[in-house]
Amino acid sequence: MTNKQIKTWELERYLLGELPPSRMEEISQLIHKSPDLDKEIDDFKQANIEVLEQHPLETMLPEILKKYEENRQRARIRERTRPFTLKRLLYATPVLVSALILVFVVFFKDPTGPGSTRIKGEESLDLTKTQVIIYRKSNSEIELLHNRDQAKAGDLLQLGYAPAGMTHGVILSIDGDGIVTLHYPESRDGSSLLEQERKNLLSSAYELDNAPDFERFFFITALEEINVEEVLKIAEALARSPALARTDNLKLPESCQQFSILLNKEKQND
Repeated sequence: MTNKQIKTWELERYLLGELPPSRMEEISQLIHKSPDLDKEIDDFKQANIEVLEQHPLETMLPEILKKYEENRQRARIRERTRPFTLKRLLYATPVLVSALILVFVVFFKDPTGPGSTRIKGEESLDLTKTQVIIYRKSNSEIELLHNRDQAKAGDLLQLGYAPAGMTHGVILSIDGDGIVTLHYPESRDGSSLLEQERKNLLSSAYELDNAPDFERFFFITALEEINVEEVLKIAEALARSPALARTDNLKLPESCQQFSILLNKEKQND
């Protein structure tokens, strides 16, 4: 059992080097003081080695993508799947690996990285302002999306944010079906602590489904820890009326600020 001071998701992200530097240091000190926790990490790493030996990535990925397409075509009701990344696979358990057949694996590199292609609209991005950032990838082209841009089912989006001094945040979306999706943190009990780079991309991409009319992305920020569960309940209340969710703001505590981008959804042919 993981040390009570460290949540399971934090241990996973510690191993991937994805936590803020201060938290990485805190966990490192706890590991140094706890032989049991040190052994648990060794067991985690050993499980990872065994998973990769039994399921090499180069053979798994084509099958994952194939099954995903088969499931999507057979589905008669819309289904949301939890985003997943290649890095997260490296610390998956054998049980999780067997379930990956139902998950869409996305490779979306940082569009600002070395050797990357030019991003359409990137010149308008002002990183001195707190904001949610949305990129869309289409074939080899990447473009920055703006409020009220057009989108459609199947569009592959990469979300990110510019904190601009805000220390905590939550990213969620509401669609035309009144469905609320949490994008950051990765779970309802996760930490709302933000990375403090000028621009930060989330660890996985997001594919728009066939919900009608719109998808609206909210970035809720504060200078203190945000109660993610409370924010989701507020969002779910607004989402009960898609017409209001399209235009109204979330009724948040005074300590929180909010920013949003609305994407208009193209109508799908029957």
